[in-house]
Formats: sequence, C-alpha cells, structure tokens
Amino acid sequence: MVASEAATNETARNKTQTPRRLLHLINVRTVGGAERIFTDFVAHAPPFPVRHFTVADHDAVAPSLAPAILQHSSIFGVNTFSGLPVPRRPRLLRAINRERLIRKIKPDLILIWNQFIDARTFSQNSHWPCPVLYYEHGGAWYQQAPTLAEAFFRRVDGVIAVSQAAKRTLQLKYRITQPIEVCPNALRPGALPVGRSIAPRTLKKNRPLVLGSAGRLAPLKCFGLLVLTVKALRARGVEAEAVIAGTGIERAMLEALIAKHGLQGKVRLVGLLDDMVTFYEEIDLYVSTSMHEAFGLTCIEAAAWGVPVIAAAVDGLPEAVRDGVTGICLKPTLSSETYQALMQASPPLFPLVYWPDEDCLAPPKMLDPEMLADTVLRLTGDPDRYRQMSAQAIADVAARDDFRALCDNLYRVIARYFNESALTAKNAESA
Repeated sequence: MVASEAATNETARNKTQTPRRLLHLINVRTVGGAERIFTDFVAHAPPFPVRHFTVADHDAVAPSLAPAILQHSSIFGVNTFSGLPVPRRPRLLRAINRERLIRKIKPDLILIWNQFIDARTFSQNSHWPCPVLYYEHGGAWYQQAPTLAEAFFRRVDGVIAVSQAAKRTLQLKYRITQPIEVCPNALRPGALPVGRSIAPRTLKKNRPLVLGSAGRLAPLKCFGLLVLTVKALRARGVEAEAVIAGTGIERAMLEALIAKHGLQGKVRLVGLLDDMVTFYEEIDLYVSTSMHEAFGLTCIEAAAWGVPVIAAAVDGLPEAVRDGVTGICLKPTLSSETYQALMQASPPLFPLVYWPDEDCLAPPKMLDPEMLADTVLRLTGDPDRYRQMSAQAIADVAARDDFRALCDNLYRVIARYFNESALTAKNAESA
C-alpha cells in the first residue's frame, strides 16, 4: 500500500513538473545504428517530463524513421529558413541558422548524436545556452580536421559512448578530458517476436549451410569478404550459401563480384528487410565482415535468435561477441592492399581502428576469407559445440540490459546535466 501510494505521488509530481526541453542534433535523412537508437529513444516513455526537439541537417526524414520522430519530436532543418533554402556553402549560413534555432527553442540540454558539429565559424568564447552532451556511436573513427574536433569538444560538457572501445577511441585519438559514460548498446524493440521463446539451434541436415550478414552496403562493412568465404567453402566441397540484407552504394560492386565467381543464386542480396524474422531463421551462422564497428548491434540481434557469430576482434565487436562463448572473434590479418586487390576496388578505409588487446589505435586489417572458411568448418563440424554456443548466445543476450534499461541509463546521465543546468540558471538569477 505504501509503495502504491509512493508511485501515485511520484506520477502526480511528474504531471505537474514543467517538461524539460531536450534538443537533439542529428541527421535523420539516413538510417544507421545511431539514428535507429535515437528514434526508439524518443519514443520511449521518459522517467520525468521531457519535450523533444530535433534540429537536423535536413528537414527530410528517412521513411522508416519518420513515424516515430514526427510523433514524439518537433523537427527543424537547418537547410531552410522561413520556407527558403539555405545553401550548403558557405558553411557559415547553416551554422548561423542552427544557432538561431537553438536559441529560439531555448533547450535545457543539447544532445548531439554521432556527429562533430562544425563550431569553427564562431569565436572561442561562443557557447550554447545550456549543457551539451555528445553521443558517440562511431563518428570518432572518421577523419576530422584537428581544428574541427578541438572547437567541437570545447563546447561539449560530457560524452555518452556506446562501448568501451568508443570511449578509448575518443580518449586516444582526441585526448578529450570530459567525463565519458559508457552505455552499451541493447537489443532494439521488436528485434524478437513478442511472446516467442527462442530455442537453441541445431544444424539442419540435407540442405546447404547458410551464412548471413546485414547492414548498410558500405565499404567499411567489407561484405565482399562473405562472397569470397562462400567461394572458399564451395572450393572445399561444402554446399555453402550466403544471404546479405541491406542497401547501399556497394550493391553494384557486390553483384559484379558474385557474377565474377559464378555464385549467382548462392549469394543473395535481399535488400532492406522490414521484418528480419525470416532472415535470422534461415541462417546458420552470422558473419560480421566489418573492418570497424563501434559496438556491433547486429551481432547481438543474431545471438538473440541463437545464431553463433563470427567477427573481427577489433573495436567494440568483442564487447558484443563473447569469444568462445557466443561466437568467435578472429584477429584480422588481411592488409588493406591485399583486400583492395581482392575486391578490385579502392574503397575508403578508416586510417585507424581500436585494437582492444593492445589498447591502442592502429591501421585496420580485414578478415581473411580462408580463415573465415576454416572457422565456419570448425564451428559446424562439431554439432554439440554449435548447439551449446547457440544456447549460450541466447542466454547472454537475455542477461544483458534490454532497450528499456538503455533508455533509463541515457536519461540518468541526461538528468545529471539537467540538474547542473537548473543550478547554473538559479545561480545566474541570484547574481
């Protein structure tokens, strides 16, 4: 009875509180990991009254993100002013428009999602009128002009990182001193059917072995390595196939690579899937071929379905895949030059990735398709170990914080800075 009354009183207090104005700076025209988390985050019921505002690079919103964002947040694009387009050049014009929108909204806190806002056009003493948090989900790995990074972090009060790897990359690469809170990624809502129990896998007999991978068809994902892994397995007499889900600029390259090695019908590009149920039910192993991942959310999704994962032991992937328990983390050995020769292309590569074993930043290497084939055969050649790993993968994801806990953790960090904002405003009034 006492607990019930306390909960009722807390609800009543929340209803009478003035909503905090939380302003998000994010690009919602494209769909990536950070954008999906942002979308689900604003749709999550906050522990205290919050009103969301989104200031984006463009007022266009990706169709898959639009329903939730438009329902739960007011959105503004820096590319328009009073219905008129604001050109990209000179950069100062859109920067000024962003500042105008921020001051018009009067936020209690600004949360910048995975992008370094160019603050070089303003003076060193220019500050936004509230605390600023930066959410790191992979943006730190991109090459940034030193002056851009320096000016950006001068405006940032604190950082939320999606993984320990993201935290260390920020510290090692940019030498930032702001407090960094690690809030590990979590299984997104809807990743598993409601009320469905997932059972450990057994390898199906009398059908081809099916490998799977999913994500943007972008150079950093190195999906061509999965094509070459299927080729290597088939050369050893294994009836292997692969399914790759996603869209992106590398589709034509992948189609050409599949045709070159005569793997039409054996490696399928199935595009962007709204429902991943069939994808995860069909595959036997999930292979993350990425040269870089701040965390590796698709590895968690695969594990939740009981699918063992093979991934590179770089960046945040070992935080998503427990080596020898839920999957295998391999040390990449393929040089950039060898990889580019295999792909017959020169994709842009990250100059540095984080190597957890050495706790350092060093040039990237890719997974060798022959080593991937060896690992696939090792896992599938031992049915008991495969089933045990499948069971451990399901249990591991169940033991991790769910998405609700992730949102609560994010709000916990945000609330700390809200409080600092209120204290600062109170002190300013007293002065």
